[in-house]
Order: sequence, then structure tokens, then C-alpha cells
Amino acid sequence: MKEIIKLEKVKKIYSAGLHAINDVSFSINEKEHVLIYGEAGSGKSTLISLISGMEPLSAGKIFVLDRVVHEMNSNVSSDFRNSNFGIIQSKPSFMNNINLAENVAMPLAIRGIAYPKRIHEAKLQLKTLGLLNVAQTYPEQISTYEAQLVSIARALIIQPKILLLDDITVGLSEKEGSQILGIINDIGKLREFAIIDFAEAKNNIFSADRYFTLKHGRIQEEIS
Repeated sequence: MKEIIKLEKVKKIYSAGLHAINDVSFSINEKEHVLIYGEAGSGKSTLISLISGMEPLSAGKIFVLDRVVHEMNSNVSSDFRNSNFGIIQSKPSFMNNINLAENVAMPLAIRGIAYPKRIHEAKLQLKTLGLLNVAQTYPEQISTYEAQLVSIARALIIQPKILLLDDITVGLSEKEGSQILGIINDIGKLREFAIIDFAEAKNNIFSADRYFTLKHGRIQEEIS
């Protein structure tokens, strides 16, 4: 199976001397589902930012789809991220002055897709998640659970090759968290993208092919 992400001795050191990511190396194949779990402060969000090119490295290399992420300039990196990554965060953020369909369509707006077409695509994504009824409503009018579903629709609208999940069940009830992970699992079986779930605990609801532990910026794969 083709390798889609590869990290080689990656380090991230902040100005205060904090080693957020310390000599991390691993690879992920296309269509693979991986769970990386670690406590708060273990480096999960930093690792997401590094893989997606949102933060510069201190040392090492990251390859995504055979491209060296941190050799791109900011414009190329942004376009590359928008074309290939779907990123779902623990606390979804939206533009409050536009409705939810327009928020979901925003990645297509960045690509220059015409308004009618991108809204049509946004409504299709919302319909798939059972949320077509909220298309014309605004972010402050929906629940935390619905907001996370909307953020999933926004991540999927670009048909990403890689889906990055950053503690996406935080703030949800156990039932809601299970439902969210179940939806991700079901979508992952139907669509051809890699899923990397960064979470505070190993969650058996998420059907992963491999499991990693991240602790104090260091990563280790579980060998079953």
C-alpha cells in the first residue's frame, strides 16, 4: 500500500525551550485509519499543525503525498492543505455572520468555486449527515453536537485525501461522542482517505488499523 505521510526525526522546539515534539518518526499509508492518543499537553495539536504545514519544524522532515511540506512557501502550503486535508478540531469555529451552508462551503469559496455550485455541494454534505434542516441557520443557533457534525461536513466537502481529527469528542456526552466516531467510521469505509484520530484516550469505538501513544512529545506504536 502506498505511503501517504512520512515523518523523519521531527522536532518542534518553542522559544522557551519547550520540546513539544521530540524526534518523532512514523509513516501512514493511504486509506489507513490510525489512532494517536495521549494526555493533554502531550503534543497532539502541535503534531497536527506540523503535518498539515500550519507550523514550521525545528528539525526533521515531513512528507505528505510525496511532497516535503516545509519546503513550500506559505501560499503553496495553504493551497496544498486546502486541497488535501480535512481538519476537524475539538472546538469548531465558524463565521457567525453567514449561515451554516455558507460556512460548510467556505473551502470551495477559497478555491474560487461559484456560489450556487458550492452551496449545492454544502447542502449535499449536510444532507448526508442528516443536517439539511440547519443549512439556512446560523452557528449560534445549533448545539455543540450539531456544530461538530457541521464541521465534519465542511472537512469532507473538499473530498480530502487525509482527515485529521483533533479530540473531536471533547465537550460532548458519551452518547454523542460515540455517535460522532461512528459516523466517521462509516464515512471512512465508504470514502478513500486516510484518517488520523488524535485523542486523549484509546477509544474502541474508533475502528483503527494501528494505534500509537504520544507522551511528552515522543511517539510509540503499539505492537499487538
